[in-house]
Amino acid sequence: MSAEISEKFDLKTLFHQYRRGSHKDYDLFLNILSDLQTKSEDLRVYLRTIKDNVTELSREFEDLVAVLLKLDWASRDVCVVREYQSLLLGLVCAHTYYLRASLRMLVKYFSPPIVKSDTEEVSDEIRQRQEAVFLNVHMVLKAILDSVPMSSTILMPLLHDLFPYIGKPVFVQECFVRNLLQITSYLPNGRQKILELITDRMLKLDVRAPRQNIQESEGDEEDMEEDIVFDIDIEQDLTRDLDNRDGSTYDKKCSDKPMTHREANILDVCMQLTLTYISNVCYSKGECDWEATKKLYREMLLVFDRLILPTHASCHVQFILFYLCSTKTPICEGFIDYLWKKVQNPNTESVFRQAAVGYIGSLLARAMFVPVSTVTACLDLMCQWVHLYLDSTSEDVVNADVNHHGPFYCVCQAVFYVFVFRSKEIFETKKGHKWAESLNFQRIVTSRLNPLRICLPVIVKTFSSITRMHQLAFCDTIIERNKRCILPVTSNGLGSSSVVTTLDSYFPFDPYLLNRSGRFIIPLYREYQGCIEEDQELSNDEDDFLPDESSSTVEPQSVSLGKTPTDFLHYGISPGFKHVQDIT
Repeated sequence: MSAEISEKFDLKTLFHQYRRGSHKDYDLFLNILSDLQTKSEDLRVYLRTIKDNVTELSREFEDLVAVLLKLDWASRDVCVVREYQSLLLGLVCAHTYYLRASLRMLVKYFSPPIVKSDTEEVSDEIRQRQEAVFLNVHMVLKAILDSVPMSSTILMPLLHDLFPYIGKPVFVQECFVRNLLQITSYLPNGRQKILELITDRMLKLDVRAPRQNIQESEGDEEDMEEDIVFDIDIEQDLTRDLDNRDGSTYDKKCSDKPMTHREANILDVCMQLTLTYISNVCYSKGECDWEATKKLYREMLLVFDRLILPTHASCHVQFILFYLCSTKTPICEGFIDYLWKKVQNPNTESVFRQAAVGYIGSLLARAMFVPVSTVTACLDLMCQWVHLYLDSTSEDVVNADVNHHGPFYCVCQAVFYVFVFRSKEIFETKKGHKWAESLNFQRIVTSRLNPLRICLPVIVKTFSSITRMHQLAFCDTIIERNKRCILPVTSNGLGSSSVVTTLDSYFPFDPYLLNRSGRFIIPLYREYQGCIEEDQELSNDEDDFLPDESSSTVEPQSVSLGKTPTDFLHYGISPGFKHVQDIT
């Protein structure tokens, strides 16, 4: 049968007849090729015949090439798959003008059309069948990238253009991201661009899944109050699976349950794939591969600088860097040093300097893997910078001004925030109290720039309580004066208005809400471990001239964040603290 077919469809004869104007047999051949009912053995013979005459497939026979590229070859029998792979490689090597169309066809296989909506369940059988298809595609794609120069420059734009849009089902998104990461195994020079592409898509999902919306979708509406204060039901040991009083557990947080919020669910899957990939690159047989980790960190740092740092209000994507910093202490220290150089550079945009400070403060406070020695060294640097800033500007300043001194206030807020989170460990060291005195908090809080007025109230209140308890600074009088005094703020030169300006900043490593990818983050994550008595002591020893706290403060309310572990200082979207009503 094969011999008859080969004899009947002699390509050279068909091409000769086509050039002479006789298209009948040629069109018949195209119809047989595109017929889904064509047997695998017959198709294999056709493909072999075409491969033997691949040099004849000039632009004159684009319609034949188009039919070949539309064939559903990747799911056929092994004999057909191997013949097609050989044909495609020969085609793009002999005629490079077919390269883009061929690569486009291959990339389209990464988005399987078998699932139409998120409600459809994907069985293990379908997944296994798709994995076989993906393997066949990667085999020929790798061969093309190895054989055809500059093919990677054509592939990268195609990966961007064919990335499934956000409305596609989560299985389609998962398959595409998984295959992108697989490409990096045989295209190492393209890894940074591929990671950038994946990160860009995850950021778009992240900003469409605000923290509050995720919590509401996960069934926490009754636990979310507009005014939230410190919750005393906190477990201090993050490594143990203990229930909080609100019933949430770390087992639930790290479960494989899909997220209810659609964009959060897609983001969760993509984050899980990305963090798994990073883990596989950085660790080999349980040991950290230092050279591979350094290379990956440098690439992700470029992605961070271009995409993550400039993105406002992202909640989860930045935890990629958080996880990378946990692999080795030099990686963490290098990331902090990179951020601090941005803060110190006056030529950097103010908004980026403030964002960099937020990352430093949040990482030092939240990362379990950051030792107290690194914390004290960073606080020394930041406080030294603050004092130098005060030396150069405080004499010329009349009122607090966020617009002109934004980086200064952000550094102050980061110092207060980190000190609150890590004070317990600091004071447990032999010379912790003496070191804390050397930071000279009193000068900072009493300066004319008045950072206590600008920083977020809940940070100020908690910092005041701790420093008062250890006699490092006395902030109560300043805080109360700030409440009573509303400074005039000019706007557009048209006059003044009594508007209190609070620092518009956030700490990016707030509690992680995603279920499946949370297993990479939660064991590395620190919840606030302070003592609530520190905050309560203030009301017992208040100065006589201060108003009665019982008549003006908000009563504490217990808050449940469902699958998110309760945190004394969780603030929702920023800065890692809970909401507190600002009594003015």
